[in-house]
Formats: sequence, structure tokens, C-alpha cells
Amino acid sequence: MKPRFLLEYAGVRLLDFVLSRLSWEACQALGAFIGRTAAAFGRGRWAMTVANVAAAFPELSRAEHEAIALQAWENAGRIAAEFCRTRHLSKDELLTRVSFEHLDLVDRTVAEGKGVLYNIGHLGNWETGGIAFTAKGYQLGVVGRVMRNPLLDRWMTGTRSRFGEQVFAHRNPFFQVVRWLKAGKGTAILIDHNLYQGGVFVPFFGRPAATSTLSGLLAVKLGCPVLSTRVRREGSGLVVSFHGPLRADPGAEPEAEARRLTVEMTRQIEGFIRERPGEWLWGHNRWKRTHEAAQEASPPAA
Repeated sequence: MKPRFLLEYAGVRLLDFVLSRLSWEACQALGAFIGRTAAAFGRGRWAMTVANVAAAFPELSRAEHEAIALQAWENAGRIAAEFCRTRHLSKDELLTRVSFEHLDLVDRTVAEGKGVLYNIGHLGNWETGGIAFTAKGYQLGVVGRVMRNPLLDRWMTGTRSRFGEQVFAHRNPFFQVVRWLKAGKGTAILIDHNLYQGGVFVPFFGRPAATSTLSGLLAVKLGCPVLSTRVRREGSGLVVSFHGPLRADPGAEPEAEARRLTVEMTRQIEGFIRERPGEWLWGHNRWKRTHEAAQEASPPAA
């Protein structure tokens, strides 16, 4: 075990211990402070955050770009603090902090028996929203990135799954997710993160972004309905809402239909972000492969 992994894990457990002694609101305040402090020290990442906001909202002023960027960093700190705090809440206590809209839509799509795909982005606090969804009694699988630190990976997986959430490793999750969906259960897949290789380039805030077609392919192959899912902040609470459903055209060419669904799912998430830009992770290098996309779109040299 690398010493760095042990130190990282010790730091997280110490923070977890401190947060377990605080109220929910105090946790949020501490998380926002941590986010602001991180922004002050991580100047390179801060600059990228502001640049991403500016590219997405060119009509706004520099001061407005920086205000949104700061809100995003504060939100990231709140996400971490709330995630830790959920470890020490009962189901009932958690559900006083997280509420739901349009659960009737979820119930109808689940009743179809084909499984449900939840199209979600890095908005509000998607982590705590998923944990609360399972606390509410719904079956949910999530595709999550495996952390390099195995101690932290086990700790995070244990937190996510404490009320029944199933975590699928992001490396080759297709067949696991297929079995889960065929059993009539739901799977949440984040569509707004950069792919280091593969995927397709679709418009996201006016720029081509490398995007996974996993949700689109599953919807085409299995006929699963897709519910776009949003987690937003209301006061000190979180609200999870469901929208849709999107459905694949069974008569369409599969690859083209998967791309169409990917474009539409991305468009819906962008719409949610535009309404609450300070609640999205602008510090994520979402457009890292933009140069590659431009090369792909350029005509070959004569």
C-alpha cells in the first residue's frame, strides 16, 4: 500500500469524523468554505473553471463568470461534506433533507418492466440524490469511476451502497448493466464527463464534447425508457426531479439512433445547467478533446 494512499484515507476519515459532529447546515457551510479555499490555492484549475464559464456564457461579464465559478467551487465543497454526512443519517433523517418531484413518472416507467435509464449530470449533489433515492425504496445501479486509492474506493462504495445502491465499475460496465436493466431495475449514468478515448462528439454549450453513447446504446438495444434526472438545491435541502421519458425508435438504424439519443440527453442536461449554472462542475475539463474534435471535422489534406 502506497504511503500516499494511507495519508489520503486518514485525511478523509478525519474530515468524516469532524462532519459527523456537525449539523447538516454546518456541514454545508464548512464544505462551501473548503471549496472557496481550494479555489484560492488551485489557480490553474480556477483559471480553467472561469474559462469554461466564459466560453459557455460569452454574453456575461468577467465578474459574472467569476461569480458562477466561485459558486461551482463552493458547491463542490458542499457535495463532499454532504456525502460524508449521509454516512451518519438514517433513511428518515436523509429523506428530510432530500425530496422528490415526479415520482409518479418513475413508477410508470418502472412498471413497464424494461428497466429505466436515468440520464444525469454533475448537478447539485447527484451523489446524495442517488443515496436518497435508494433510501426511498427504489432499486438503483450507478456507473462510477474506480478510484486509484483502493481504501478511498471501498469507503466511497460503502457510502453509496448503504441503502442498496449497486455500483458498477466504469471499466466495461456494459454487460453488468444489461443484466441489471433486464431485471427491471434502474441505472443512472452520468453523461456530462469527458471521455479520454472513444465516444462521439456532440454539441455541449456550443462546443463539441467527447460523450459516451452507453445510455443511448442501452436504450436502443433493450428498449429502456430514459428519464433525465436533475438534482437542484432549494435552501439547505436537495430536490431530485425526473423528466421525460425519451424512447428509442425501434425502426431506426441502431448506431444513428444511439447518437440521436446521446445528443438529446446532452441537450437536456445542458438545459438544466443553464438554469442553475453555479451548481455544475465547471472545474471539470469537459472539453479536453476539443482539438481532436476539430481535427476530425476538418477535411483531409489534398
